[in-house]
Amino acid sequence: MPGVPGLPDLTSPRRLLLYLEQRGLRPRRGWGQNFLIDGNIARKVVEAAELGPGEAAVEIGPGAGALTAILARRSVRLLALELDRGLAAALEEMLRSFPHVRVLQKDALKVKWAELICGYFGPEAAPTLIANLPYQISGPLLYNLFKENFPFKKAVLMFQKEVAARLAAAPGSASYGALSVFCRYYAPAEILFPVSRQVFWPRPKVDSAVVKLQPRPRSLDAGEEELFWKIVQASFRQRRKILANSLGGVFSRSREELLSILHLAGVEPQARAEMLSMEQFAKIARIAYNY
Repeated sequence: MPGVPGLPDLTSPRRLLLYLEQRGLRPRRGWGQNFLIDGNIARKVVEAAELGPGEAAVEIGPGAGALTAILARRSVRLLALELDRGLAAALEEMLRSFPHVRVLQKDALKVKWAELICGYFGPEAAPTLIANLPYQISGPLLYNLFKENFPFKKAVLMFQKEVAARLAAAPGSASYGALSVFCRYYAPAEILFPVSRQVFWPRPKVDSAVVKLQPRPRSLDAGEEELFWKIVQASFRQRRKILANSLGGVFSRSREELLSILHLAGVEPQARAEMLSMEQFAKIARIAYNY
């Protein structure tokens, strides 16, 4: 890649296609494989991650290695997880002269993140997460990361534009939902810059955006947090219902007690989920857990 000595230049469809054909590989559309073919965008994503020599990072879905090559050249201690066996083998071969980079053929949706991070980087490690994510795993992956308390120092991730909007959405907006609330609780999102569909091969049908997630201190203890998840998911499962109805099945209490909990939290029973802030959902969870 340009500016990355010892590594092939895969920032054009022609070179990338040749590279893949030589290894008997081709993009799997069913897996959401859209390879980044713009070196400037790749460098811009890596710059946003602010990673220096010796710093730890995890990359999900490196594909043909547009980001991986830059990170390797910058001496980042990198663990790259690639589901595609052929691409993982090709990456391992390409990066064999970079001992600080390890490629694992692994499904990111089945990873126990705390165990993986501890095993590779050591206890108490908090690497940076970086990825050009396949669109179909974005939501499930984030839910998994949040359920594991988002064990990263920060994350710089490329998402489908609509997913990025959901992560950064504010209460009352059309994109606001359960994922927005969980993101605000664990690692608030900042949309850094848009990415055109033109810089991928094969070209996807939608544009993308690069998002930075920065973990924040959590305000609930373990029991309250478990209830917080149930409350948020139940509230948005039928988002047009008022809270007094959508939360009826969450608590093993009478309707009068539910109304009392909402009153103590300063939330109107007639309110709907999309109007509540993350802080209000957290307050309901804390009061209900300790009621």
